[in-house]
Amino acid sequence: MKLVDKFTLWFIGVIVVTTPITSYICLNNIEKKIDDVEIARLKAVNRKAAGRMTNGTSVNIPRDASFTTFTLLSALPADSFRVQKEADPDGNHKSLESRLTVSSFLTIAGKPYEVTTSSYVPASRQILNAILDTVAWKLVLIIICVAVSARFLSQRILHTLRLTMKKIHSFDLKKKITFPQTNTEEFKELNTFLKKMTDKAVEEYTAVKQFSENASHELQTPLAVLRGKLELLSESNIDECQASLIGDMHHAIEKLSKINRSLILLSKMENNEFAVTEHIKFCRVAKDVLAAYEDRLEMKNIEVKRELDKNILLKIHPVLADMLMNNLLGNAIRHNVQDGMVHVILKQQKLIIKNTGLPPETPTEELFERFRKSNQCSDSVGLGLSIVKQICEVCDFKVSYKYKAPLHILQVDFCPDSVINEAEQDKFETMEAVPV
Repeated sequence: MKLVDKFTLWFIGVIVVTTPITSYICLNNIEKKIDDVEIARLKAVNRKAAGRMTNGTSVNIPRDASFTTFTLLSALPADSFRVQKEADPDGNHKSLESRLTVSSFLTIAGKPYEVTTSSYVPASRQILNAILDTVAWKLVLIIICVAVSARFLSQRILHTLRLTMKKIHSFDLKKKITFPQTNTEEFKELNTFLKKMTDKAVEEYTAVKQFSENASHELQTPLAVLRGKLELLSESNIDECQASLIGDMHHAIEKLSKINRSLILLSKMENNEFAVTEHIKFCRVAKDVLAAYEDRLEMKNIEVKRELDKNILLKIHPVLADMLMNNLLGNAIRHNVQDGMVHVILKQQKLIIKNTGLPPETPTEELFERFRKSNQCSDSVGLGLSIVKQICEVCDFKVSYKYKAPLHILQVDFCPDSVINEAEQDKFETMEAVPV
C-alpha cells in the first residue's frame, strides 16, 4: 500500500471514530440550548399571566403555550420554579415532540400560587435524525475531499521521494548517482544520507574490484612461472619418485589456478557485472555443452539420455548460460561412476540433470556453500555448485539438489519473467532471421 493511501485511511479512520463522539456532544448541546430557551420563554409567560391576574384583567392562554393553570398553595416552596419534561407525552413511542412544563411559584394578590405553562419542543430523536443526516453528508464530503487532496499533495510533495526511489532502483555500483533537489527538510536529510551511503559503496566496490583484479593478475604470474619450471624439470633426468612429486606439484598448481578463477568469477557475479539485456536460445547452449563433453562421457562409458525441448529462450547472459551448463554437466560427470548414466531434461520452465553416483555424506543443501565437497571426487575444489547457485541468484532462478538412490537430481526452475512465450518466440525468430 502506498504511503498516501495509508495517510488517507488513517485520517478517515480518525474522523469515523471521532464523529460519533462529536455527534453525541452536539446532540446534548442543541437539546440543552432548545430547552433553556423554551424554559426562559415559559417563565416569561407565567410572569405575564400572573401580572394580568394581579391587575384583575382576564387571563388569556397565550398562542405560544398549550395551556396555563393557576393553583392556590398553602405556602410558597423554597424553589422559585420547577421544570418537568416528558419525552413521550402521547405514549405511542413514536412522538417527534417532548412536552416541557414550567411551574413558577408566585404571590398574586397576597396569596401563594403555582402558575404552570406547558409547551412542546423537538424530541431527541428528531434532533438526532437531523444531526445524522448532516453527519452523513459531512463524512461523504470529507472522504472525497481527503482522497482528492491526498492525491494532489502526493503529486506535489512526494514527487521528490518518488524520484529518489527511482534513482535507488537504478543504482549501479560502477558509477555515483545524483539525487533531486528539494526544499522539504526530511527529504533533504534522506537524500544527503543516501548520497553519502551510495558514494561510499561505489568507492569501496571500486577498491575491492581493483584489489581482486590486481591480486588475480599477480597470482597468475608466479603460477605461470611455477608451471613452466615444473615442465622444464620434468624434461630433465629424473627418477620415478621425482616424477610423481612433480606431477603432484603440477596438479596442485592447476587446482590453485582454478580456485583463483572461480573466486574471481563469483566476485564478479556478486557485483552484478553480468548485465542481461537480451534473450538467448538456451537449448542451443545445452546442445553445445553436451557435444563438448562427449569425450569425457566416453572415457567413463557414461550413458546420456536427452530430453531437450526446442526454442527455449531465456533472459540470461551468454557467459553465465555457458557456465551454468558446464558446471552442472561437469559436476554430473565428475561425481559419476564408471558405466553410469546422465539424464538431461530441458523444458520451458526448468532444467533437470540426473546422474548416478555414490550417496552423499554431506546434506545436499550444504553442498551449495563454498568449498563444501562430498565424498565422490577428491579432485573437486568445492566451488562448482557455489557458482551454479550464484548464477541462479543473479538470474532469479531457483536451484535444488536432491538424492534419490541411485540418482543425484539437480533442478533449476527458471523465472517466469525470463522465459519468452510462444508469441514472443515467433517474433524473436523473425528478428533473428532478418539479415543485418
